[in-house]
Amino acid sequence: MAKGKGIVQLTGTLQGFTFYLLDGKQVVRTAGGGFNGEAIKTKASMARVRENSSEFKNCMQTVASFKQMLQPYLQLLKDGKLHQRLVRVFTQLKAFDITSTRGQRIVAKGLATAHGRDLLRGYVLTQDGSLQSMLQQAYIFDEQNGLQVPHFNTTPLFTNTIADQMELFLRYILIDANGEFSFVQSEKLVIDHNFSGDVALAVPILPDYNCCVVVAIGRFFQEINGNFYPLSKGVMEVVEVMG
Repeated sequence: MAKGKGIVQLTGTLQGFTFYLLDGKQVVRTAGGGFNGEAIKTKASMARVRENSSEFKNCMQTVASFKQMLQPYLQLLKDGKLHQRLVRVFTQLKAFDITSTRGQRIVAKGLATAHGRDLLRGYVLTQDGSLQSMLQQAYIFDEQNGLQVPHFNTTPLFTNTIADQMELFLRYILIDANGEFSFVQSEKLVIDHNFSGDVALAVPILPDYNCCVVVAIGRFFQEINGNFYPLSKGVMEVVEVMG
């Protein structure tokens, strides 16, 4: 590798030499070398690269399927970093798969571990706040009984907002033994200013599954000319993993 001096700063490949900048200085080396597709596929020294590539592909497919199960509720979120954040946490989940050999570790098996469940539980997909901050009161969630808010008080819910009602439900994202995704949803509970009593979202009837991610979705609506529309400003929606 050689370093260049002079006024002219070249970048690119010219007559068998590659010119580029390194720490603000021009560097030149013989063109060629590096990785190519065939070497990655066949060389023993590239085994780790192949393993990482295979696992990353599974991770990306899982993220895409997970997001699809939460449509259309993610469409309202103007969060350009959501995909990046999900890839990061799903990559961590994959690493918890200790039953598969390297290169074959998958997110679903990592999620089935205690560490995986702890990592994803309480994960908030929305940036504006959690379910706790939206409800402004304590709630109870467990796998047998679903989501409950005893003696629900609507006063803090509608304070400092133009919303007229809130919609709350649970979506159960199921992953079967083949890695296929599906979802089952609880009933939708509509809460307005006149609501009084206990909030209870029971667990729906679920088919057989290998892994399950329970997501709570809460959305504020405003009434305009007799129709209800999702709010577009403020804490309009919460999407949070319950368990």
